[in-house]
Amino acid sequence: MLLSLSFPNTGWWPLVFVGLVPLLLALHEGTPGPGDHAPAPRVVRWAPWTTGTVFAFLLFQWITRLPAHAMTQPWLIGPGLLLLALYLGLYVALFGWITRVLRHRLGLSVFVSAPIAWAASEWLKSAGEMGCPWGNLGSALAAHPAWIQIAAIGGAPGLTLWIVGVNAFLAAGVAAWGGRRFVDAGLRFALALGLLAVPPLWGAARLRAADAAAASGGASAIVRVALIQPNIGSAEKWQPSHQDSVVGTLYRLTREAASDSLRPELIVWPETALPFYARLEPLKLHRLLATARELRIPILAGYPDARLNSSGDVMTYNAAGLVLASGKVSEQYEKIHLVPFGERIPFQGIFPFLGSFDLGQAEWTPGAERVVFRGAGAPFGVLICFESIFGEHARGYRREGARYLVNVTNDEWFGRSAGPVQHAELSQLRSVELGMSLVRAANTGISMIVDPYGRVLASTGLFEERVLQGEVPAPIAATRYVQWGDWTSGVSVVLVVLLLAVAWFRPVGARPAPLADLRPPSGPDLG
Repeated sequence: MLLSLSFPNTGWWPLVFVGLVPLLLALHEGTPGPGDHAPAPRVVRWAPWTTGTVFAFLLFQWITRLPAHAMTQPWLIGPGLLLLALYLGLYVALFGWITRVLRHRLGLSVFVSAPIAWAASEWLKSAGEMGCPWGNLGSALAAHPAWIQIAAIGGAPGLTLWIVGVNAFLAAGVAAWGGRRFVDAGLRFALALGLLAVPPLWGAARLRAADAAAASGGASAIVRVALIQPNIGSAEKWQPSHQDSVVGTLYRLTREAASDSLRPELIVWPETALPFYARLEPLKLHRLLATARELRIPILAGYPDARLNSSGDVMTYNAAGLVLASGKVSEQYEKIHLVPFGERIPFQGIFPFLGSFDLGQAEWTPGAERVVFRGAGAPFGVLICFESIFGEHARGYRREGARYLVNVTNDEWFGRSAGPVQHAELSQLRSVELGMSLVRAANTGISMIVDPYGRVLASTGLFEERVLQGEVPAPIAATRYVQWGDWTSGVSVVLVVLLLAVAWFRPVGARPAPLADLRPPSGPDLG
């Protein structure tokens, strides 16, 4: 519960630094050491899964805001949330198992193994088709720039490693205090305070240095953008009878953006802004091409797309295409990382029959590769909706030549809940990790412009019709995260695997003999 309260919309983010203390103390006190063959109490064995399940259930409760009219099987929303929580809880259960094994087999303190065990479990949770970095501990700090600057070195996983380290020192201090070892407790509390203070102090100094450089003329804008937030509800958007009014709103706001005295160099529409398959509607697509040509401003538009593959099967995509000022489509990006069960049933590459299940998902086809768009000022990469939470995916764009990121999304489904806020804040971490700006166009908000240090320069509110214009700051030098990738998770996983291997092959020591059975040997030399 403490962990869930550290995420939006509570505003109690400092709780993330103490939220794991109760679980760490339970694992420390309830796990037998080497040579003790007594099993851990059942409550201790189940505590990690319970922790993870409750945390995920409370964190994702906004999923219940999904509108029933948009769901083929609306009755699945409640059970789906429970299953999601139980599934994500398994990764905290894995963390608990790792720390208990290392404590029981190697005598390694839970407080020592906790940071790398949590980092390894969180990495596994974030990987593959079922990957879900949403709710990773580092993202609780995303809205506080000074506190997240170390993500430029270790990425969001580095933030998690730091957070769990602070929790571990605090828990060790509480354990020592309970054992009346007050000097040890004071030392551990002091170490926790120092570990807590150093990264934000360094982050604040980094931001001051950036501001000083900007004041002396060291910063510049690379492009001026206009972000279109049409604020159109799903009940209206996907009704054929309302299609003209939906599209009309987009064009009206686009002309409004173009008429500004500071003309934008790129206009961005949100995810699936066009409520039809663009390739199958040539007359409607022509209107978009003609508008870009008339205004002489490139337009990045989100839309559904469909085409036939080599076998004659219809492939549908969640796509974004750039229409140049000449009225031609330059390139198209198709969303690669689809939302499991929301946009596609996972593992169809292994079990194709899974595609026949209808759980209300869109059933898009995953895209094949990233696209760096050129021809609209500075080159940029596109993250569609959920993709903005994956650091490694965004990192690929910078390494391929993008100078800023564009995130297009539609969070209308979740109303005025914590979901849209959490999603927007997660994208701020990408800016810090990569040292490059990010602009975000959302159907109903939150749209925003973020600088390379994760600071929001301009933003909109939820459920308001807006055109958000602004200049995009130039990227800074490539960060350590850009150069090295997710090295913190890599180191943690390697250490955990090595320690588990040693624990597996090392026999558990024999139980020490009871004190009453320890009799001194007899002999004349004992006096």
